[in-house]
Amino acid sequence: VGSSLASKGGPRRPPQLSGPGCTSTPLASGLGAASLTACVAGHSSRRRRRGGVGSMVHSSDVSAQLEASAAASQFAAVSEKVGVLLMNIGTPASTEVHDVRDYLARFLGDDRVIDIEPKWLKFVILQILLGVRPQKSAEAYKAIWDESRGSPLQFHTEDLVTDLQQKLGDQFVVRHCFQYSAPFTTNIIREFTKDGIDNVILVPMFPQYASSTVGTCLQEAYEVGAKMYCTPCFSVVPPFYNTPQFLHAQTEEIAKVVGPHGCNVDHTLFSFHGLPVEQCSKTHSGGTKCGPDCAERITRTNKNCYHGQCHETARRLAAGLGLKEGQWSVAFQSRLTLRNTVKWIGPYTDEALAELAKSGVRRLALAAPSFAIDCLETLEELSITGEEQFKEAGGEELMVVPCINTSEQWVTGLSQLVKLQAPAWQATADAAAAAAADPSAPGHCPVSGRFGIWRQGHEHKHNEPMESTATSKQAKTIEFEALAVPW
Repeated sequence: VGSSLASKGGPRRPPQLSGPGCTSTPLASGLGAASLTACVAGHSSRRRRRGGVGSMVHSSDVSAQLEASAAASQFAAVSEKVGVLLMNIGTPASTEVHDVRDYLARFLGDDRVIDIEPKWLKFVILQILLGVRPQKSAEAYKAIWDESRGSPLQFHTEDLVTDLQQKLGDQFVVRHCFQYSAPFTTNIIREFTKDGIDNVILVPMFPQYASSTVGTCLQEAYEVGAKMYCTPCFSVVPPFYNTPQFLHAQTEEIAKVVGPHGCNVDHTLFSFHGLPVEQCSKTHSGGTKCGPDCAERITRTNKNCYHGQCHETARRLAAGLGLKEGQWSVAFQSRLTLRNTVKWIGPYTDEALAELAKSGVRRLALAAPSFAIDCLETLEELSITGEEQFKEAGGEELMVVPCINTSEQWVTGLSQLVKLQAPAWQATADAAAAAAADPSAPGHCPVSGRFGIWRQGHEHKHNEPMESTATSKQAKTIEFEALAVPW
């Protein structure tokens, strides 16, 4: 609220309620306004029986007051919009070598991506990588580049913005940004401020946490906001690898390929983007380090470990698909190292593909649940190069599962994750009025200062029941679909 006042020139006050027993203090939250009205009316009722000042208040006034407060909360809500920013790494502007080199220079130059000390050593390694890698990467991008729409990561993200905007409605403004290519994070955050949008929900499009993905995107946004005179208010959709919204959408896509209980394939391989072991260890607490234990379970000390979160993702997906032990496995792709000087988490996907083929697996399903949107790593590294590696080792068919991209299930799930981070005043007026009118809804009594089912208490004491305008079910701000999955 404070940040919105700075950009709007002052507070927007909802219509004032008048009449005996009503408070004249406007509340930012519709629920709070309605609650205060109901509570003060109840206390006035008590004074009436004592012959006090509030003797003119009747229970029939409460419904009208609730309707008025609901209108007030609606006025407050519609006057502000919430920004939603989908964040990702980025993509080259074209398949030309110089564009690919510019992109890789920004990407590999990030200290959260390659954290090598001293700086001069990192500079030397970066120059070596930029001398040879852009040519190879440019050829890989050409293999997946769409003639009319360009980069798959770019147009899939644009499509997701469109679908999510339609799902969320006009109260939200959905945009996207990239860390190392246009549209850059800095520009989009400033656009939100220019358009009078002070509350922005940041959505890093990575299911699991890693410093080189979620960490770098959030750092950039925080630094941009901190340097602005009117700092925007950020909230964040955290890593969603263990949420029903993501798991259900991902399971649905994988099930189309593997069939019930994996009956369509010989084996299912979950391939995640790789990371240096040292980067995973830095997320641990209590002096622990990333190791085999991280593949077994998530604990208090490794809850932010990318390695651990990937294995937890695979376990939950396998359970949702009905896969038994031995029907699935985990591997990690895209390692980047010079002469194997840096240890990466394993096993490695390219080696796993060859080993599975040699062990007799002929039909292999390959899913990449660390990517929410198809990109170079899924469309070229897995679908093209991975297929060649699998068949050269004796495999017959590699079935790569598409990312969740803009699937209907994912758009719905993502909209729910976004709404969970929306400001409290964003709750609809109907939900606020329903919660206030429901005598069984707990809350903080603004008169007594106590928390509990105070509306019901007033109703019982005064023997003047308030008529409920909605059921408690309607009072839910976010209504989740029932998910028939084992998690």
